Amino acid sequence: MSVGDITQNSFTGMEKSGPPPSLPPAYSGPSTGYELPGNSGISVIGATDIVTPDQVHELSPPPAYDAIFTRRTTDPPKSYKTNAYKGDDRNLWEKVHEWFELSILQLIIWLAWLAFSISFITYGLIYDGQCSWRKYNKKGKLVQEENLTDFIRAEGGVMCGTIVFVLLCRLLEVLDRFRTKRHSRSDLEGYKKCGGHLFFLILILYVANFGLCIGGGTKVIPFYNDHGPNTTHKCNEEFYSFYYHAKIAELVLLMPYALYVLLGLFFIPHLQKKWFLRRKWRQWVRLLDADQDGVISTDDMEKTNAKLEHIRRIVGARNTALSVANQKKWWNDHIFKCGPGKDISMEDYISYLEGTVGAVPPHERANKVKPFITGFFNFFSTEDYRKKNLILGEEDFVKFWTILADVDERHCREKFVKHIPTPLTMAYFLEDFVAFTSHDEFWNEYGNRVYNVLIQRSGNCCDV
Repeated sequence: MSVGDITQNSFTGMEKSGPPPSLPPAYSGPSTGYELPGNSGISVIGATDIVTPDQVHELSPPPAYDAIFTRRTTDPPKSYKTNAYKGDDRNLWEKVHEWFELSILQLIIWLAWLAFSISFITYGLIYDGQCSWRKYNKKGKLVQEENLTDFIRAEGGVMCGTIVFVLLCRLLEVLDRFRTKRHSRSDLEGYKKCGGHLFFLILILYVANFGLCIGGGTKVIPFYNDHGPNTTHKCNEEFYSFYYHAKIAELVLLMPYALYVLLGLFFIPHLQKKWFLRRKWRQWVRLLDADQDGVISTDDMEKTNAKLEHIRRIVGARNTALSVANQKKWWNDHIFKCGPGKDISMEDYISYLEGTVGAVPPHERANKVKPFITGFFNFFSTEDYRKKNLILGEEDFVKFWTILADVDERHCREKFVKHIPTPLTMAYFLEDFVAFTSHDEFWNEYGNRVYNVLIQRSGNCCDV
């Protein structure tokens, strides 16, 4: 039923009545009432603390019109501030590189490369010795000969060998992803040397492909040009037509990719090392910035100290907590570079690290960061405990990162198997943190262990 369902004048004839005859009991206290303004004749009895409308106006006058727009509002709580570390800090090269590595365009290029290599080998075998030019001296003696069928077979063979080698390397990477056992530290040097040899071999293959591609173009395109007197040309038309047009297509399709690869192998690594070290410093600041607002404050210090104290109690690497004075001293000496206890932004702290740690030669950076990393570990461990080389198990590792950085447990266990060699001790763990804040070699497993754990967190698995 709605209001519209009630007919007009439906209340006609109903008798009006006043208030109920029963009234509340009279106030028995002191009579300190007042009369309402006007001629109403109504008075309020016994209300000692009631303030009249006139008194309200005198005590709290309404704000002026302009004051509504000039009134300052308080800052929102930090819990409502945006996360300063969620932004994508990759540069254009890194974005293009990561997109290209995962795109179908690269697969198309590799398939085209495979088609070129097979066709080059096939045509070289079918038309063996049927395309060449010879140059003779005045006595009729052969002084120079160029056989295109031999060259096209060599070019196709190197291309095919490169494809097979790269596929084998990718297969090893895939198999390593399904590895369920940790590597031992004694085996790491062997893996490192093997990786270096593989990289050197792929580098030689890429350079050889680049050189053969350019060399083939310089041979087949000007094949019928004048090579001087006493020169003869002999070439099958079908073979030459194929090689000529295939070479044009190869130069258009594969040369940009070859330049991209060579650029990434020779020129970008020097810059990428700087980008990578800065990105690791960003993750180090993120560990200390408890509320993730991009500013390290005394509030972050207290929250981080509480986390480290929790780690101390669980891991058991220190019997008593680090004194409050030593805790503040570490923060003031190594973190609060704007002054003791003064807030410092992420950008300012990273700039400080660039001017101190980044300014020294790479081999001296570890000694530069070791004092403040050692001080950080003193919150939950002691030097005597680290000298004992007691083994840290997987559960200790997972609890450490879950408490300190809110790392997803599944992700943490996966990285523990793939990136943390056995055995893991607190001393080795400290060295991993030193490498995390000082090594710029993005391909080196030693400097990536801590970073590989931190680049994914619970609720935000893709932060870098």
